[in-house]
Amino acid sequence: MAEVSSLFKIRGKVGNTVFCTMNGKTFARALAVNRNDPNTPKQQAVRSRFRVAVRFYQKLKETSLRDVLDVSAKGTRMNGFSLFMKMNLEAFKANGKIGDFSLLQFSAGKRRGVYELEAEVDAEDRVTLRWEADTWDGFGDADDGLTIVLLYGNRSFSPVVVEGIGAKRLDEKAAFPLTRRKGTRVHIYCFFGTPDRKAFSNTQYLKI
Repeated sequence: MAEVSSLFKIRGKVGNTVFCTMNGKTFARALAVNRNDPNTPKQQAVRSRFRVAVRFYQKLKETSLRDVLDVSAKGTRMNGFSLFMKMNLEAFKANGKIGDFSLLQFSAGKRRGVYELEAEVDAEDRVTLRWEADTWDGFGDADDGLTIVLLYGNRSFSPVVVEGIGAKRLDEKAAFPLTRRKGTRVHIYCFFGTPDRKAFSNTQYLKI
């Protein structure tokens, strides 16, 4: 802090300098300059990625997945939207696209997933999923129902919940048709839920 000689009595802040008077003398002290620019390229990218994720959620909430997320969020002090953002923000890119499809999660919870989940496609573009359920009676989850969500590569912001599956964990198999142009990449997301849809497993991912 430097002493200032002046004909004027200056007090307070002027620009980045603070003036104060002690024992009849005036002193000046420079304030530290805040160099945290709220509009750096990195922060711009984060905000852009957030907007992209919100745009995806707007599509998602038009499906039954909105209810799945709301249930998944119970007990977490979050709602379905905030849980979705927490789980999925890193999957999106600032340029408006999905950067890593494998990071997307449409459900969360304490119900178990399945082992050895795999998919095969026949000549008629019909997918068959197979898995190992390990349905030991002690878990009480043999009747958990399967939900399948599809993202087609050419319309990746339009999640499709496959209707009429009706498969349970203990079935260890489910089949459904695809609706795509030949060669279009398809991302498959699977999770299981209790018969009353009050609890779910985490999402498992496949790509074909």
